[in-house]
Amino acid sequence: MLDGERYKVNVLDRAVAVLKAFDSSHTNLTLSEIAARAELHVSTCLRLLSTLRAHGMLRRDDDSGRYSLGYEILALAEIARGSGGLADWARPVMRELCEAFDETVVLSVRSGDHRIDLDQVIGQQNVRRVISLGERKPLYAGAASQVLLSGFSDRGVDEYLSRVSLAKLAEQTVTDVAELRRLLARIRRDGFAESVQQQSDTGGAGVAAGIFDGRRQMVGAIGISVPQYRFTPTLRAKLVPGVMAAADQISRIIGGRGRLTA
Repeated sequence: MLDGERYKVNVLDRAVAVLKAFDSSHTNLTLSEIAARAELHVSTCLRLLSTLRAHGMLRRDDDSGRYSLGYEILALAEIARGSGGLADWARPVMRELCEAFDETVVLSVRSGDHRIDLDQVIGQQNVRRVISLGERKPLYAGAASQVLLSGFSDRGVDEYLSRVSLAKLAEQTVTDVAELRRLLARIRRDGFAESVQQQSDTGGAGVAAGIFDGRRQMVGAIGISVPQYRFTPTLRAKLVPGVMAAADQISRIIGGRGRLTA
């Protein structure tokens, strides 16, 4: 048993489940909706909601009775983003990469079975990609997600696939387990991932590569997100080595060797 499992506190698990009931598609929820999404009894959920409201983690609209995340969550998120972590180390490299291609550069990390985009430097072209930071996204769809998933051990991938259903999110979403395994093997071999319309049908494409620490553990991914119509073979041929070099540079900054010198 892992230490994290041995010392879990059930009431905290439930409180976290309540907070995670909210996402970009469910920003305002009723008590019964939260209880259902968090898999809690309504009375238990109500007690947790009251406590979280008292600490500013949740808000309740008096007219509708619906709940939403409180401003204290935003304050904590800003502290996390500015706490001298990976985002601070990566930002100068992200700016250089953005200047080189004038396309949006995104830094992503794994959070449980999801990917979270921590930071971005937005390109200045008239049509450009802008990413919603902090949103939980699946690890099986999209270049950055698949890079992070490729950092799992084979056993870790097996366990992940036993927990997660591969839903069709967009036209090019990979939903076949065998195909996803082959894709992860290719990403490990080549050191980068690319995707076109895997997470949504909004016309996005991108390239991403992994960031490694001194223990050779993948700690994040850096990628470039572009409108699909600009993702030509010519641009792709330039983006792949550019993104891989940026990932290698950030890896060296944080004490790793980077994938390119493995």
